Formats: sequence, structure tokens, C-alpha cells
Amino acid sequence: MSGPISPDELAEIIEDPQQAPFILDVRETDEYERWQIEGKAALETVNIPYYDAITNDDAVREIIPGDRDVVVVCAQGDTSDLVVEVVDRDNLRNLSGGMEAWAVTLIPRTVYDDGSHFVIQIDRVAKACLSYVLGARGKNMAVVDPSADAKFYLSLAERMGADITDIFDTHLHADHISLANELRDLTGATYHISEGDAFDAAFQYEPLVDGAIFTFGDMDMVVRSVATPGHTPGSTSLEIDGRFLLTGDAVFVSGVGRPDLGGQTIPWAKDLFSTIRDKLSPLDPKLEVLPAHYTSRLESQQDGTLRRELGDLLENDPVVSMTDEDEFVAYVVDHLGDAPGEYGTIRLINLGRKEADAAEISELEVGRNECALSK
Repeated sequence: MSGPISPDELAEIIEDPQQAPFILDVRETDEYERWQIEGKAALETVNIPYYDAITNDDAVREIIPGDRDVVVVCAQGDTSDLVVEVVDRDNLRNLSGGMEAWAVTLIPRTVYDDGSHFVIQIDRVAKACLSYVLGARGKNMAVVDPSADAKFYLSLAERMGADITDIFDTHLHADHISLANELRDLTGATYHISEGDAFDAAFQYEPLVDGAIFTFGDMDMVVRSVATPGHTPGSTSLEIDGRFLLTGDAVFVSGVGRPDLGGQTIPWAKDLFSTIRDKLSPLDPKLEVLPAHYTSRLESQQDGTLRRELGDLLENDPVVSMTDEDEFVAYVVDHLGDAPGEYGTIRLINLGRKEADAAEISELEVGRNECALSK
């Protein structure tokens, strides 16, 4: 049998149809149906619960292919390892750490690097969440929308020889736990979030002010906060060096963020329409939108990054290009889907008004984000 496969390695090969493995998921059916491994390549997946797999191993051998890797997946990587042993095929590989490890896997992709300054997009592949680090080598750097693993961001800072001086949340997250406060405590950096989202937070923060400028080396970040509401009242966009626009969940590379998570669907949908038409449209159309989430890895560029020119988005995206407010609001309302019940709890945790241990956080964060509209 082949050796185990790490989550980082799996994240790389599921981008390429030529390398994409077959996935044998041995979790219970209800767990499997909640979320699966997805990639840019279409993945052939079968769910055979662990007990069935080890008691009917001949049937498993008939189902799995013999001409490519088969990655066996469970919750933590232990029962899947036993399935690999029992089925005993040379092309079987156990996913180390299972779905728990997959859930917190972060893949960095360089958006910009001139040798001195950098912008790196960090893909939390299991949840389709994006965070960013940007700054100047040997000087200072910022972290935007951090999640999953604080040590990862510290390691990136060490690699760049830069001090984390500022941490930003573009909005109050509902689908995952923000690591902004944890990173602030570890680094002494200043935590920035809009007062519109954190006015009743139980922690100290520096309110974002529209038009404020933060400098990292010779690269300026211009805050366009509380000027781009819709997904949340204080949704914030950050313009980097006249090149990039971190839009949070206001607009994605395809579509917009759902405005119903705070219970104000129609008023916030109108705010979002105003944000797009009155706040984003006048900006430089050549700005590259860098969002906080995506829907599918198929939206990614050839280099793996998720980005799109603002002008292209405003002109050609079916939702973002709408010019009639009533039509836009009606579309949004018709494509909301059900808001996950745990999102209310996550918001409270991110406000510092509720505590949760690692096991509770893991359970709350299960599955992809549902911050975009439904198809």
C-alpha cells in the first residue's frame, strides 16, 4: 500500500484533473452528507461507512479503481487507516488527520510580490474561506480575516522577516471563528474592525474609519469601511496600493454576500445595492477584487488565486451588474437559502460574548461557508 497523504498534498493534487484521486469516504452517511472534499477537478467520491468497508472489503475492492490513487478519508484519520490496511491495495492512501485536519488546512498563493512587498492569499480550502497577509519584507505586515490556525500566520511573518503590526476583519464573520483576537494577544498588534459590526463587542479594538491609511513599507492600504455595507452593517473594503480591493463578503469574484445573517434582509439588501452602485462602481475598474470567500475552485485563476477585475465584475457578473434596485433585492431574497443555525453562535463568539473550546469550535465550523447566495 502507498504511504499516507497530507492535507497540503491533497489540496495540491485536487487542482489538477490529471492527478485527481478517487475519494473513498468511510465516515457515517450523515457526516458525509454534511460536507465532502471538493477541488477544482471533479472528484469521483464514494461513501462506504467504516464498518461496511472492513466487513465487505471484497466489495470495496470491486468499487475502487486500480489505475490511480484512492484517498481514504474519515473524521480523524484513524479508522480510514484501518480500512487501508484491511483492503490492502497498493494505490490506497490514508488522509493524515482526516477531515479534522482538512478543515483547518491553509494554502498560501502569491497574488503580488516585487521582492520587497507582498500580498498573499490564503485559502482555507475545506471552507472556501480566504484570508490575506500583506506587507514589506523586513518591516511590518498586516493580516486580514485570519482563521483556522494562528501559528500559520506567525510562520508566514517569520518567513517574511516582518512584524505583524495590524490585524483586520473586513466584517463580523458568521461562518468561522476569527483569529484576530488570538493573533493580537500573540503579537501585540492592533485589531481593527468597523464599529458598525463590533459596537457591542466584549473586547478592545480600533474602529476602522473610512479613508484611513495604513502603511506597510512603501505600500499603502486605504480603508473603505462602513462605506460598503450590505453583508453586515459595518462591512469593510480595503484598497491595497491602488492595485487590489479586499471586499470581504460584499462582492465575490462571482455574485454577492447574503444580507440576511443579521435578520435585516431587505434593508441590508438595499444597502448592498447602494454599496455596489454608489461606492464600488466609481473606483478604478482595474482594481483586482480579492474576496473573503468563493463558491467553487472553478472560479480560480490559472495560478490558483481567486481574483477578478472590478470593472469586469461590475459589467459582466449577472448579479453585481444589476442596475435596478427592486430587481436586485427581489433576486437576493429569492436566492438566500436557509441560514445555518450555528451562525448566530459563531457571531457571538466573534464578538467575545460567548466562549467555546476547541471541540465546540470544530463542530460549529463543520462544512463550507454559506455566506453567498444560493444558486
